[in-house]
Amino acid sequence: MTQFNKVLWTLGRQIEDEIKPYLDNFLECEFERKDNIYDVLDFHDEDKKTIVEVKGRTCDSTTWKETIITCNKITEGLMMMETGWTIYYFFVFRDKTMYFKLDPNNCDFTMKLTGTRHIPHFLIPVDFLTEFDPN
Repeated sequence: MTQFNKVLWTLGRQIEDEIKPYLDNFLECEFERKDNIYDVLDFHDEDKKTIVEVKGRTCDSTTWKETIITCNKITEGLMMMETGWTIYYFFVFRDKTMYFKLDPNNCDFTMKLTGTRHIPHFLIPVDFLTEFDPN
């Protein structure tokens, strides 16, 4: 069993808390989280059936050609879409925030065993992402 990394979890939570008001405004939602550290996706708006996953990054958006996300986060999003949810993924890099809206017809990402625990991740091309303007 993998050990829980409270330092990374705390950093991720801080990044999520900082961007949440901008997400609420941008997507015209009132996002809530369930406060379960093992939830697969971060924010939910039950009324508008919209979910947002936020991934913090400690590098600039130009450092790598791809950014990674665990496969289960995309798979969970696809399953939620089957019941009418809209899913967004936001990547908060040091220099900017970028995002994409999950589209089951356009999510054939390359999978690789990588990351801290060498588990399956999808490689999301940075040029696939849209820059987020919080204003």
